[in-house]
Parts: sequence; C-alpha cells; structure tokens
Amino acid sequence: MKITDVRVREVSVPRIYTTYAADPQNLQPGEDLSRSRYQILEFFTDTGHLGLGEVPDIADRMDPLRAGDLRDLLLRVLKDGDVADRNDLGARMADELPAGIHPELRSLTLFGVEVALLDLAGKHYGAPLYELLGGRRQKRVDVCWVAYMRRGVSLLEELDALENEISTMVSRGLRAFKLKVGEDHSRDLDRIVRFRRVAGPDVYLKADASGAWEEDEAVGKIRDMAAAGIDACETPVVAVNRAVANDNPERINENADAAASSLARVRKKTSVQIIEHVADFDDGFTTALVRHGAVDVINVIPSQAGGILRSQRLIHIAQAAGIPVLLGSTVEMGPGTAAFVHLAVASQNVTVPSDLVGPGLLVDDICKTPFRYRDGALEPFEKPGLGVELDEERMKQWAV
Repeated sequence: MKITDVRVREVSVPRIYTTYAADPQNLQPGEDLSRSRYQILEFFTDTGHLGLGEVPDIADRMDPLRAGDLRDLLLRVLKDGDVADRNDLGARMADELPAGIHPELRSLTLFGVEVALLDLAGKHYGAPLYELLGGRRQKRVDVCWVAYMRRGVSLLEELDALENEISTMVSRGLRAFKLKVGEDHSRDLDRIVRFRRVAGPDVYLKADASGAWEEDEAVGKIRDMAAAGIDACETPVVAVNRAVANDNPERINENADAAASSLARVRKKTSVQIIEHVADFDDGFTTALVRHGAVDVINVIPSQAGGILRSQRLIHIAQAAGIPVLLGSTVEMGPGTAAFVHLAVASQNVTVPSDLVGPGLLVDDICKTPFRYRDGALEPFEKPGLGVELDEERMKQWAV
C-alpha cells in the first residue's frame, strides 16, 4: 500500500465555554481559549484506502505551518512511500520538519502523521488499531472530566456555573474530575467545597495547578485542598510549569533530577496522590521521576509525546516501575480521540481515569459518528484502523 496523495484541511471548533488554566509566568498571552484549531490529515493510497490523522489544538503562539505548506512537506516526504515502512516514514518526517518549529507543534504534527499511517496499517490488515498495539487488554477507558477556571465573573457566578457543569457530567456517568486551580487559593477552596457538595464524597477529584506554585507554597496549598476534599494534585510545582513544558521543554529536561526531587519532597509532605506529565520531555524525565519516587501517577499525552508508539514506551516505563498511568489531553477531535482510546484499551497500565474531554468540551466533531460518554467511559470503534470517518458537512461547517 503506497501513498499517492495528501490533503490537509483546517477546522476550528468552539468549546462549550472559554477555558482558563493557571499561567503564572505569562508565557501564553493572547490565546483564544474559546475554541480549538486543528489540521486534519488525509493520506490517499493506491489501494483506495484513506488514512486519517489530526494535528490537535494548535495555538497561534506556535506559529503553525499553513495547510498548503504542510501538504507540500508531507508530499515531499511521503509520496510513493509504502505504509509497511511507516516507522521509516515517520522518522523521515521528523528529520524534515523545519529546524525552528515550535517544540509542541513538532510533536503534535508527528502525532498526526503517525496516526494517519497507523490508520492505514489497520485498514490494510483489516484490524482495529488496538490490535496493532498488542491487542485489547481493557474493554473501555474511564474518563476524568476537566473543569476549567472562569475569569471575569464573580465567585458566586463561577460556583453556580461549576455546579451546573459537574451536575451535568455526573448525570452522564462520570465519576472522576479535575479542577484547574492555582490563581486564587481562597476561590479554589470554595470551588472544591462546592464540587463536593454537588458530587458527593466518593467521586474522585484531582486539582491541577499547571506548575503555579513554589515548593513550600505547594505543600501548604495541597494540605488545604486535601482538607477541602481533593484526592490528588497534578503538576503542583513551578519546576515543571506547563507553560515552560510546552514552549521550552529543554529547560526542564536539563534539570530533570532537580524537578523530580522537588516533586518528591512535596509528595513526602502531603497526603494526596501526586501526578505529573511526562510526554513533553525526554524519556530521562520519566526515569528521573521513578528514580526519586516523585509521583503516584504518570500523565501521558500521546499528541505531546509525538505519537502513539512513543506513548506506549512511556507507559511501559511506568508499568515497569509499578506506577499507574492516565492519558492526558490537548482537547482532541474524533481522529485524535480515537487514537487515544485505542492506546488506552491496549494498555494494561492505563488504570487511572483519563482526561479525554474532547467529546464533551467541543460543541461538535468532524466525524460521522462522534464519541459519546457511556457510563463515564469511552470505547473504541471496532472498524479497521481508527474506526472513524469524516463528515463532510461538518468539515465544511467548521472550516477555517
């Protein structure tokens, strides 16, 4: 099966509300957080099969390639390439991306290319993607809903909006939640208290500070939040600040042991689970977390890892260390979500509810059969490859 042509189309889909996370270093100013932008990849072949990929949630700060320029690059590297040589094709794409490309955009683009190639491979073999990833180990992936901060509203308005959001998701069967925190501690505590009033004592809740706090500050605030009702805290310390991780991950790679040590000290002094992202960084960051006993759970975002196959490696590193994994999200659409779900059900160690919020956070999708939460979980489609098809009317509706 050889690639004969490539198409790249851009779409932009609104979110159900404008989503904010803590950004203490102000490295991401001016972003439109009310919608998400995507490049949808289509790889055509001499056998008539079509491979779908997705470059998800592209931010303007990444200075993304225009669709036509990305198509030209893909054609130069991939045309006449055999899908059987997909690993080599992916490596060639990595070599041919512009030297100065934004680091996160690089990973997102490589993810999209790999997903389209894996979709074709699944269609070639007549098997769902999870079969190519080692076979199905789980029936479904449990989902953790992410509730963002709201700016420009009163505390009462935010609490009422949060109550409505959580009530809706609990009614859909979700039993795990994440609250974005880190800008206003008193307000965060009020939000946690309101969450518990709505969701009850048994629903899993983690707070995500996005790396907003210095180490000692993190200890005090996590203790307060634990008393208010959280079960876990994700990315508490500034040593692993998410804005730096996205825009300049080498700063953290170069100080992996220091970052891991900081997390380990916070973990030792607090009573809740500590969770950290690893996909943005070199594999050495994951091994540093293991070596220092820094975390209880590891967060792997496949699109930020540069692909499904590297994500598998990160999951296996965690599994070897006895650390459970969740899949994070950059807010993917149907093709990207499908890839995540296949990876999750093929992974024995993805046992913590995963932040796969795209099917609920976006007002629409571009696939004929969008994902729907069932009893708080997602299941893969059983057709070959990703199992999804584009809906041309939706593609037109949300075209950039």
